[in-house]
Amino acid sequence: MEQFLYETLPFILGLLCVLLCYLYYVHAYNRPQVNRNVSEDTDAHKPVKEQQVLKVTSKPKKIPMVKKKEVKDTYSHPWLLFNLKGHSGEVLDLDFNSNGKQLGSCASDRSIMLWNVKAFVEKNPRSVRNNIEFDNATQIKWSPDSKAFILSLEVANTIQVYKVVKKTDGSLGNFEMILNFPTAHKADIINIGIACNGHFIMSCSSDTSIIVWDLKGQILATVDTLHINNYYACVSPCGRFIASSGFTPDVRVWEVCFSKTGEFKEVKRAFVLKGHTSGIYHFCFSNDSSRMLTTSKDGTWKLWDTNIEYSKGQEPYLLKTHSHGINSKCICALSPDGRTIAIASLTASDVFFYSSITGDLQAELKEIHPDPVRCMLFSPDGQYLIVAVGKHIRVFHNVPGFENIILGLEEAKRNATNVSMKDRLQSQILEAKAILNTFGKTS
Repeated sequence: MEQFLYETLPFILGLLCVLLCYLYYVHAYNRPQVNRNVSEDTDAHKPVKEQQVLKVTSKPKKIPMVKKKEVKDTYSHPWLLFNLKGHSGEVLDLDFNSNGKQLGSCASDRSIMLWNVKAFVEKNPRSVRNNIEFDNATQIKWSPDSKAFILSLEVANTIQVYKVVKKTDGSLGNFEMILNFPTAHKADIINIGIACNGHFIMSCSSDTSIIVWDLKGQILATVDTLHINNYYACVSPCGRFIASSGFTPDVRVWEVCFSKTGEFKEVKRAFVLKGHTSGIYHFCFSNDSSRMLTTSKDGTWKLWDTNIEYSKGQEPYLLKTHSHGINSKCICALSPDGRTIAIASLTASDVFFYSSITGDLQAELKEIHPDPVRCMLFSPDGQYLIVAVGKHIRVFHNVPGFENIILGLEEAKRNATNVSMKDRLQSQILEAKAILNTFGKTS
């Protein structure tokens, strides 16, 4: 008997433990269920109104949407002619057509706008607007005949050609895409351009490549700039040259050569601008390509005489140099006559005017907008400086330009040999001084 108890006792104890665990589990499981039922019963006995109040208060509160108020543009300046408004995003690029009557602009809101600015005295120029589907234009350039323009696209990283339709009265109509170039650049396109003779189109990317295209989107040549990284590139106003700048302290210029029958031959090296001690952020040409302006990371700008015969071994030579005092990436613009220089930082909204005749700082436009300057250029007649800043395009009178015109005319008068020439120059001087007087300046 004892033997049997010793053998069955462990089994009985184990069975009791299992039974106790089962009872505890059942008790623990049923307790919250009872409480839940009790709470439901108590809710059921509450008045209907009280139940509705509970249901309403149990809903999550809606967070009110705070609409961001548009900051009103209150900037004013005696030199400000007017603002061009119409873009809802940051204006990225500007370009005048060949006759200076139309201005093209593109912005980060996918919009393209063409402005009729043949008479800047009209404070509300007519404009045409269209949007790019599924992409955004970063650069815009007019064709030489003003019947089309090209865009560089941010997402597709290629070039598109748009045709401009004019109305019967000669005013701007709508525009439509007619050609899409193949994607050829591996890095982002940073600038594009068209030769004034219509022979070629140029595109430059942020690596070290420049591609020369024909007007149908076929690649004519690819150039390695050897800059490590390109900062800028453009086509000269004369249509002969392409030039680039970048991490290296020089600007390299090539001639795009064509035969007399218009067939492409080659892209050959023309000349190099040397003298800066650090990378060159930006550069530009005068209207006749006889002058070039460069702005560098070394804190200086330089004006060069490029009216040379490089095939005979002539080198461009330095005319003026001056400190611009900007410690960040900057851009520059040179008036069509090459007498007035404008420089602005891409991280601020200040514009500085210099004289290319004396090299002196003439004027400053301080904080023209809360957002930094993105692009600027002089009008083809040199009377206005157009600045893209934020969503606005500001049009300023080029007052320092009239001062420089007077300086140039006075020098020409001193060198004149006959009386009639001196009299004609004197009348032009008086005319420029009269314009300055309207802005409260004397020269």
